[in-house]
Amino acid sequence: MMHPVEWMSSKNGGRMTSRSILAAVIASCSFLPFRLDAQENKYDIKSGIITYETTTMEGRVQVAGRIVLYFDQYGRQECKDTYVNGMLKESVLCDGRTVYTIWHDQRIVFKRGPAKVGTEVRFDWEAQPAGEKAEGHIKRLPPVTMAGKVCDAFERITPDGVIRYAGANHILLYCERNLKGENWVMRAVSVDETKSVPAWKFLPPPGYVEKETHF
Repeated sequence: MMHPVEWMSSKNGGRMTSRSILAAVIASCSFLPFRLDAQENKYDIKSGIITYETTTMEGRVQVAGRIVLYFDQYGRQECKDTYVNGMLKESVLCDGRTVYTIWHDQRIVFKRGPAKVGTEVRFDWEAQPAGEKAEGHIKRLPPVTMAGKVCDAFERITPDGVIRYAGANHILLYCERNLKGENWVMRAVSVDETKSVPAWKFLPPPGYVEKETHF
């Protein structure tokens, strides 16, 4: 079984701002298609709390961050809290009907539109395009262990570099982006399936200004 550090590149990326770090978080799954029927659960686990550690290269300096993902109803309700320099910077949440992005430093809620599958993608090797697998653009990797869970893994080769994914129970637990000008890693360090998530976690906080958005 391969350890995730064996995948990591020593290449340094360009300098990134805290907001562009958040953009990297959002983009981390942009190349991860998945299928989900109307009656199918996104995850195999009903509810849980997952904590991730992130590392981003800013020039020659490695910047650490943290993400906490809360989910219920098998992932149809989700809230992803992103911390930068130890402070809660942004949340992306879905109440099962609508997706919101929240900028806590500005106390703004952006209403992004309808959604029925939460905020995160489903980790699903079977959903990856067969043609890209046959051409070698998407390759399976040896299993890895993340937060005590044995994960399937694969990589996607793009013109700008390589993105690697690992997950279990259809939940993404690892993502590594080694692209031109970008070196970013997210790995799960704990998965808690025992705690219930309160309903308010999936709602915009009171007192914030709501705005429409197109991103």
